[in-house]
Amino acid sequence: MADAKNVVPTGSFYEAEIPDTLDLADRARLAVQGMLNILDPALMTMFGLAHFNTRAPLLRHWSADIPLDPKLAESLPLMRLMCGTTFKASLEQDYRAELVSRIDDGLYWDRYTPQRPWRNIYNDSIKFYGAGRSEDFASVWGVARMIRALTAWQGANGADTAELGASLVRGLRRIAVDRDDYSYYPHRGGWHDGFVYPRSGWIDTSEAERDREGPEGSVTCFQGHQIYAAAQHYVLTGDPVAKDLAARLSRYVMKAKFWGGTLALDPAKPGGFEIVPDAPFRHGAQLGHWPVHFHARAIALRGLLKYAMACGDDRTLEFVRAAYDFTMSQGIRRLGWINTHPPGIGCEGCALGDLIALAIRLTEAGAGDYWDDVDAIVRNQLAEQQITNGPALTAFCATQPEGPPQTEAATGFETTDDAVNRSVGVFFGITKPDAVTDPWVMHCCTGNASQGLYYAWEGALRESDGAAVVNLLLNRAGRTVDVDSHLPHAGRIDLRVKQACRVSVRIPHWVDLGAVQVRSRGALVPVERLGRYLTVRDRPAGDVVTFTFPLHERTETYVVNQGTPVEETYECVFRGSTAVSVRGGAGLKPNDFPLYRSRDSMRTSQVAMKKASCFVADRRFTEW
Repeated sequence: MADAKNVVPTGSFYEAEIPDTLDLADRARLAVQGMLNILDPALMTMFGLAHFNTRAPLLRHWSADIPLDPKLAESLPLMRLMCGTTFKASLEQDYRAELVSRIDDGLYWDRYTPQRPWRNIYNDSIKFYGAGRSEDFASVWGVARMIRALTAWQGANGADTAELGASLVRGLRRIAVDRDDYSYYPHRGGWHDGFVYPRSGWIDTSEAERDREGPEGSVTCFQGHQIYAAAQHYVLTGDPVAKDLAARLSRYVMKAKFWGGTLALDPAKPGGFEIVPDAPFRHGAQLGHWPVHFHARAIALRGLLKYAMACGDDRTLEFVRAAYDFTMSQGIRRLGWINTHPPGIGCEGCALGDLIALAIRLTEAGAGDYWDDVDAIVRNQLAEQQITNGPALTAFCATQPEGPPQTEAATGFETTDDAVNRSVGVFFGITKPDAVTDPWVMHCCTGNASQGLYYAWEGALRESDGAAVVNLLLNRAGRTVDVDSHLPHAGRIDLRVKQACRVSVRIPHWVDLGAVQVRSRGALVPVERLGRYLTVRDRPAGDVVTFTFPLHERTETYVVNQGTPVEETYECVFRGSTAVSVRGGAGLKPNDFPLYRSRDSMRTSQVAMKKASCFVADRRFTEW
């Protein structure tokens, strides 16, 4: 059985004065508070949705709450590794125990209960599957996310979860539908959101003809979670069943029928568009091109990348790289804002975590250098989509309509109890470049986006015996060095050496390498250059090495959804990688909660300092 008791990592705290700039450990602390505050202790599951476009903001349950719970359960230990917080640790212990109790017969179940009458309907699922049954079911992607949660508990806390994870891998392999050399999970197999395995067995095992099937509109999405979990389990355990499952599902997801195609606007079609074949000379199906709903595709791409790196599949790696490069052209790359939902305009919080993960892992695989993409996403869109200012959101809600009465409150379906304050630390669902229209949250985004914080934090500083590599110029406490970042106020980072070492620092693309100066105690330090990395050797404990470089403010203009009825133009002001102003689009409406409106203080050249309680965990978890 999994050890659900040990949720707070061991490690050391110390006080330090650091620049008051973006601190991912602080953001992780907020995320822990938000994720635990939006749990419903009566049902021991999340309130999966939050709505702030009303004078009485509310938290609401969702039919996806149960399969989404493992996302939060995976994120929480990662956030605690970053900051060491003990916030509501006993509640998280109970939450873990509840999730483990849902496992039997090799699957993670959404068990029937009259307390959750909303469990059977997701989007327009009735149109596809009918009203559902009073029967247990297992969302296959929820099973996969539970495997990932168990892996995170083991990596972050040392919990003994390997046997339980192996049982879930075998459960997924048992219910997969085999065809030739590939396997899949059918979207008509049950009800709810598709890809649901009823306790009584699959209802329909027919294979999908295209990606846009089911109420979520993606077949590959609901295979990708399982590929990722199986490949991750294989890397950590060498389990041949996991490797076989990941390989067979990957062959299915790579089929040409699921990829390529271009959006064509047509008001006569459902949604006002249709997907037409690619133009001549562009074979989108072999390049991982997607026409709509990127996050659904990102799940598949992350699974494929995990499999490719675990098993040395060069063709799959090539496919994912091409898909990633295409994706980053679909928005404002330097802002970290990608239009994940064409033909509309919106960036889904889930996709931000996916993009950070893809960028880091592709870089590690040698398929490119995407650290500047990570920097852009983290400093800008990811930071802005996290709810950090409760009073500002409360003031916004006070300007909104009253909203309908709570007709279903008595069932426990929703609550207005302190909804805004309980949501501080979670992530908005879908945003335009400068605002959130009808601000709302779906906590699938909180799970994914918070993990993006961890991926960036873990990748920002990599340490081994006698060496440290700084990939992102962000505040970061480490074992070997601490990184103090003055960006975006000034082009300066200070490396506080804690153990004698060699340090390599990656310099962003917007910096002239020839203008970088490196000093210790006022004297220039010899530097070795390799690509974008500058290395200083033989730094003793107690040394402070300062890198300085010019930092300019630049204004750039970008067009989103060019040539469509919703084409919009945005003016973005950057200081280095950080957007300090974003304006434009169709202009703010009364139901738009603005983004990038509290960044004027970032335009000063002097940085404020703050007292910080820094944490360095005893354990490291890199196999995320």
